[in-house]
Amino acid sequence: MVHSITMSSPEFLAARDLNSRAERPVAVSIPVSTGNPVLDANLFDLSRRFCGSHDPDTVLQMLATVMNAAASELGEHELEIMNTSLDELFVADKMFYPYRNVRKITCFGSARIRQNEPSYKLAVDFARLAAEHGYMIITGGGPGIMQAANEGAGREKSFGLNITLPFEQHANPIVDGSDKMMNFYYFFTRKLNLLKQTHALVAFPGGFGTMDEIFETVTLMQTGKCTIFPVVLLDPPGETFWARWMRFASKELLADKLISPEDMSLLYVSKSAEDAYNYISRFYKHFHSYYFEGKKAVIRLNTVAPQDTLDWISKDFADILPEGDVEQAVSDPKDPEPMLVQMPRISFTFKSGAFARLKELIDVVNDF
Repeated sequence: MVHSITMSSPEFLAARDLNSRAERPVAVSIPVSTGNPVLDANLFDLSRRFCGSHDPDTVLQMLATVMNAAASELGEHELEIMNTSLDELFVADKMFYPYRNVRKITCFGSARIRQNEPSYKLAVDFARLAAEHGYMIITGGGPGIMQAANEGAGREKSFGLNITLPFEQHANPIVDGSDKMMNFYYFFTRKLNLLKQTHALVAFPGGFGTMDEIFETVTLMQTGKCTIFPVVLLDPPGETFWARWMRFASKELLADKLISPEDMSLLYVSKSAEDAYNYISRFYKHFHSYYFEGKKAVIRLNTVAPQDTLDWISKDFADILPEGDVEQAVSDPKDPEPMLVQMPRISFTFKSGAFARLKELIDVVNDF
């Protein structure tokens, strides 16, 4: 019998990166000025007086964008989309904020799977195990696999990000009425939060929606648009849904060189709740988080790495280390997260775009 690994909850987690700043800052292209000097002066004053603890220039940019849209020739429908999107992002961030330093796992899967099916029971068992070890569970808030995962975690450790549909979808009884459940109008704002707020993803058998979510997640990590985290494809014993899916990816995508061999390392197929949980927990054994400092990748660690691990990385990952400069430090006062400056870390010049290999490097870090 394989025993599960107990996770030690970190005191502070780094902000999850899900945008184009994964490697370097990108200037916002929308001009701050509205073209109206009087309005510009008023917006500048508002941004300084009512920005709270936030960067006033960011607030000014948001205000100017809204007023530029209001003064444009865009139709009412376009403004309604912007308004609803911004509101949903704001409400979701407020909901998650009190739990920002708790690791979370998002569970995907079909809404059509019934309670007597093996995948349903497996989702209950996995979520219960993860919750017992300190994780919270995020689902789409609906029936099927979503309800199973919320059931396993329990109401207090569950988030439900439901989607309003003209048919079928409704909040499951576990999260219905909870202060950790919200309804989204748009799929894209819902999907953004399913990924932005999580530290791992577990996918159970599902249809178009599950396929969409898996492909998008891997694409975001492969291209550096999303911070890397474990992605587990979980099949009940005796079933081969994800094994067949992986064969398709190998035969149709990898064989035709439409993806790289290392891209497959972004996915892990599992056959038990305990194995899936251990794979996720192992990812955070020594690794904490990472960020980029110019051309350098900086990996924060929970403990100092031995020299032979650094030597191993220098040798086996020379293809993504153009300068061969793997260095270790016990702290960094310039860390963008002030609460994490005292964490040990390794840094190296990183070959731009090699994110699947970065995932493999993190796996080596966790093996020392």
